[in-house]
Amino acid sequence: ICEQQKSDSESDRKRAKTSTEKLYHAHRFILQHYSAELSAICATSDGMTPIIITDVKPEVFRHLLYYVYGGEISDEDFAVHEKDFINAADKYGVTNLKLEAEVWYVNNTEITIDNVIDNLLYADAMNCALLKESVMDFIVESKEEVMQRVSFQDVPGDVCKDLLAAMSRHYEKDSPGDDGEGETEVEKTYSKMRIRDLRQRLDEKGLGLDIDGSREALIANLKEHS
Repeated sequence: ICEQQKSDSESDRKRAKTSTEKLYHAHRFILQHYSAELSAICATSDGMTPIIITDVKPEVFRHLLYYVYGGEISDEDFAVHEKDFINAADKYGVTNLKLEAEVWYVNNTEITIDNVIDNLLYADAMNCALLKESVMDFIVESKEEVMQRVSFQDVPGDVCKDLLAAMSRHYEKDSPGDDGEGETEVEKTYSKMRIRDLRQRLDEKGLGLDIDGSREALIANLKEHS
């Protein structure tokens, strides 16, 4: 990659500038491998004409480019920009960063009665299956208090399957999908498996399958490639 960067022509080097006049350099060769969205944006500009980015904070965009070039995001940066990373990575198709940010957010956010609906709506809007699962687990475990204090008026109806999956896991004594059964038996348990397990199974197939999607999308992908 380093050699390719050095041999890039000037027409292949693009500059991305935020609305607050922060200027960052990026190579289209790199972007087209790790962010089709950013690569497409660069393709609309000739030569070294700056690309205006107005929907991402400058610091977040800098970290996103750093990640695309192989850098790692620290816990301190995740703590400051938690949802910003999810939003930016989702918009520009940097899937691994989105998933890492989602995992960090789930591991470091306490779901409560006061924020359960906000987190559920956010997870649904951003297609964050792991966060949605965490919210559903909380709803099932705190069902009596949730029924008394939480309004589901603005919650989309398509979350019902996720809620049913959480209920199945909650009342299932044995952990599904990890009991050594054959593939045919495992397929029957997909609907009750955790998001982490579904993503891991897709990743283990080594086919470059998309692991950023809803529970239904992950299960459909697994069944298609079983």
